[in-house]
Amino acid sequence: MGKQKLILIGNGMAGVRTIEEILKHGGHAFDIVIIGSEPHPNYNRILLSSVLQGETNLKDITLNSRKWYEEHGITLYTGETAVNIDTHKQTVSTDKNRELAYDKLIIATGSSPFILPVPGADKEGVYGFRTIEDCRAFIDASKRFHQAAVIGGGILGLEAARGLVNLGMEVAVIHHSSHIMQNQLDPAASAMLQRELERQGIRFLLEKDTNAVLGKSRAEGVRFQDGTEMRADLIVMAAGVRPNIELAKGSGLAVNRAIIVNDHMQTNVPNVYAVGECAEHNGVVYGLIKPLYEQGRVLAKHICGLECGRYRGSVQSATLKIAGVDVFSAGKIKEDDTTTAIQLIDESAGIYKKAMFQADKMVGVMLYGDIANKQNLLDSIVKQRDITVVKKDFFQSGAESAVASMPLGETICQCNAVSKGAIIEAVQRHHLKTAEDVKRCTKASGSCGGCRPIIEELLIHTAERSHQEPAGANTMCPCTVLTEDEVVQEIQMRQLSSVQDVISALGWNKTSGCSVCVPAIDYYLRMIRPDIKAATPFEETEQEDGMCTLVPQMYGGLTNKDELRRIADVMEKYQIPQAVLTHDQRLQLSGIRRDELQHIKEELHMPVFPRKKQAIAPIKTCPCSHQESVQAAAAELEKHTDSLLMPAKIDIAISACVDDCALAAVRDIGIVKAVGGWELYAGGQGGQNARAGELLSVAGTLEEAGEYIKGFLQYYRETANYLEQVGQWIERAGLIHVREVLFDDELRRQLMERLEEESRLPEQEMIKGLM
Repeated sequence: MGKQKLILIGNGMAGVRTIEEILKHGGHAFDIVIIGSEPHPNYNRILLSSVLQGETNLKDITLNSRKWYEEHGITLYTGETAVNIDTHKQTVSTDKNRELAYDKLIIATGSSPFILPVPGADKEGVYGFRTIEDCRAFIDASKRFHQAAVIGGGILGLEAARGLVNLGMEVAVIHHSSHIMQNQLDPAASAMLQRELERQGIRFLLEKDTNAVLGKSRAEGVRFQDGTEMRADLIVMAAGVRPNIELAKGSGLAVNRAIIVNDHMQTNVPNVYAVGECAEHNGVVYGLIKPLYEQGRVLAKHICGLECGRYRGSVQSATLKIAGVDVFSAGKIKEDDTTTAIQLIDESAGIYKKAMFQADKMVGVMLYGDIANKQNLLDSIVKQRDITVVKKDFFQSGAESAVASMPLGETICQCNAVSKGAIIEAVQRHHLKTAEDVKRCTKASGSCGGCRPIIEELLIHTAERSHQEPAGANTMCPCTVLTEDEVVQEIQMRQLSSVQDVISALGWNKTSGCSVCVPAIDYYLRMIRPDIKAATPFEETEQEDGMCTLVPQMYGGLTNKDELRRIADVMEKYQIPQAVLTHDQRLQLSGIRRDELQHIKEELHMPVFPRKKQAIAPIKTCPCSHQESVQAAAAELEKHTDSLLMPAKIDIAISACVDDCALAAVRDIGIVKAVGGWELYAGGQGGQNARAGELLSVAGTLEEAGEYIKGFLQYYRETANYLEQVGQWIERAGLIHVREVLFDDELRRQLMERLEEESRLPEQEMIKGLM
């Protein structure tokens, strides 16, 4: 089979990164052609402001040289624009009269600066700020003119203004809002930023709407809606961007603000994808590099025919890149009736911090003056960490302490998804010394550059500790440098959906995994995504002689004459030699032929106890007083939990007498009758190292006790490590903390709802029916 023809329209950062991902996963299957309107190979558009500010040069921001395209067998057409897509013939036509056939097409046409539709906007001296040519025009104009006006007080406008100041021009920022960066900062943080930029030489005209560019053939100034005017020889339009969708719209693709795509970045036309600033996903158009790279990773796997997760949107974050000014913003920053906030203001030190929460989960952050902990805080938004966890990072100050406290799995470079552990491993393995070395080896800081200071601190931290922070300390298994907690975080953040997806995305050194990590990953995937089918399904119990055993489910240890008669009939018909009364009050049928197993299940007309290593064992009950209510409570609890996966096997018992006949006090979970109610114990253990459980709570009724147990079980499921027993989990999490969660009526209600919801999932119902 020949190679498929893949065309990429757009030679920018999002499109070429997607091609890099395709090359990583299966580039040999494609003949790749890239069409770019600009005359340059792919360069880092984000760093144009750094070029303007004199911090770097045009050569340094090139991401992929022409040699790179040649080495990977990619045909590159620069200075050439696609003008038509024939989706029926599957061809692309260009302005150079070239017609190219495709099997797969990726549209990554990006966006263009929004030029205000006012008289005079087409005069010489009026520019957007988007390309290398724009940057060169500013540098040239600064040699001949002295006064510049930047229309737009967002990130791009402020970075352009600071660059023009560095070029020796007098600069005024014209902004329609009452405060600058209003989409990223609240008025208090904005005011602090404005005072600092004014100190650096930028003038601000706020709440001003431009209605004309003045001058004859060349711009000489601007007029405002209120009738006032200002002189300017150079006018920069930085009032936003508009997605380039004309090509797609004219070719019959569905568009709104941008090209509409699904969770795999597919358009409504077969074999046509869109990625980057020209794509609209669930009504959102992303303009920052991290979301665009995340889209590219999903698209690449899908187009290569690999199993992949879905793109489910991204948390927006932004860093202002101006020397001497530290500003970071992410997520939700506007307060409303659903949000609460914590703030830290130190005007003498020039520090402002604000974190936003909804239902005690972090949803947004603003940092001014001290952004050392921005990576931890961004991670807290992505993972919606609780307010009690966030406070430590929020009030912590200093980059060194932030780097030192980061777990190995913490993402340092959000744009390129490079973790602290990956950087340390690269530093140790390749003896890297500088941030440039790290960028070349791992791509960290290779996009927006915002993480470069943290990488430099990490290099110092690693050197000072003489590499004593081994990449493999406390890791999940020898296949990875990540701990179990870090693997879980990466699964959540990257929305991974299969064991192989995790192994590939997180850089396992053994591509098939091992007996330790594969079942652990499978467990975590099923906990994070209950809809995912198990990679390691429940096991049939097989005897040494190859025959099977079966345990009909008798909820609460209760049965009746009809069930017993069916069991007897099945045993007689299929010549099952014996039924054993187990220690947990169930009948186990032994000596069943495997080829008859399914017929027996169907003829029993009874649910079958699920034989899983990580499940709740049949609940033991005390045969003394309150027998009926105890067995009913056990039956009700089993019906809601018997098909659910647990971190480890769990023993539960209910005793209704002072003698504790069911030994509830030494079970993982025990309910014991007491004066005036029912005592709930957790973390007990039988056997040689027997220990009594901790008193968790006292309930007035068995029904109330059942509610506490359901909430407890779900919280254990959501927060315990794989194979971590209840007692170990309580010791790690803290008994007081677990009590606080359960005693919170709203939290307990939410936990119970999630447990009920997961117990009703189709796969769980299938297990109940077939086992």
